[in-house]
Amino acid sequence: MHRIFLMLICCATGMQYVKAQTAVNDTSITTTDTLPTHQKVYNVKPWVELPAGLGGVILFSTVALPALTRHASLTEAQALALNPADVNWFDRPIIFKNPDGYSKAMSRSDLFLNISVLSPAILGLDKKVRKDWFDLLGMYFMTHTINQTLYTGMAFAFRRERPYTYNPDVPMSSKVGNAKANSFYSGHASVASASTFFLAKVYTDYHHITGWRRILVYGAAAVPPSIVGYFRMEGGRHFRTDVFTGLVMGAATGILVPELHRFKEKHKGISMSPYYSSQSSGFSLTVKL
Repeated sequence: MHRIFLMLICCATGMQYVKAQTAVNDTSITTTDTLPTHQKVYNVKPWVELPAGLGGVILFSTVALPALTRHASLTEAQALALNPADVNWFDRPIIFKNPDGYSKAMSRSDLFLNISVLSPAILGLDKKVRKDWFDLLGMYFMTHTINQTLYTGMAFAFRRERPYTYNPDVPMSSKVGNAKANSFYSGHASVASASTFFLAKVYTDYHHITGWRRILVYGAAAVPPSIVGYFRMEGGRHFRTDVFTGLVMGAATGILVPELHRFKEKHKGISMSPYYSSQSSGFSLTVKL
């Protein structure tokens, strides 16, 4: 997941490049008519949220993720004690995936993860949206910071061995070491879901899409992260419930962070920010009465 930070930077660069390349199309020829003022959809403070979001992503990659990797270590004695019969019937079939297909499945999962993380850059092609690209960039980084904070907290709290550690066809050398017991929940599925649902949420808000058309847009947003989750299971990294939870958590973050920024237009006393410390991580909700 270290590559997520690089992909977010690429997404930010892409949004800025598209905005710059298409700016000439937005330049209006001066006439005697007065053009309407651009109405913002979200109440964002980019000079605060962009550094905070970027800092949160960096902290996740350099502090939280390495700590989680060490926390989720597995010894040979622990691996030998694992019994597939102890896994619930719904998740158990994932244990017995063919290890020969692990590598290909992981490569495909990473491909669709990268596509998902970069997908919001296409908002720069939308004339209505690209005017606010700096605001949206700050909000996008905050979305991932909050999403990764939730993931880190849950992964530390709920230790769960990965499916392949139960597989009798996997050699013991592959079962022991770091990052073997952080199966719950799927961080890859969560990151992909947060990205595509952020895209869907922003697009539908700017274009006032409601009803069944919004459902269709959200349905399309669910496809890439679902593919990511599918290949994570094929690669023996996550159980079904891990992937489903990751999809839901990511989607909720991708939708609620923009929605809270809309909500703040009427309730400016509400703010939300993530935090990390050596002992814990999470996010704080502040309400000024």
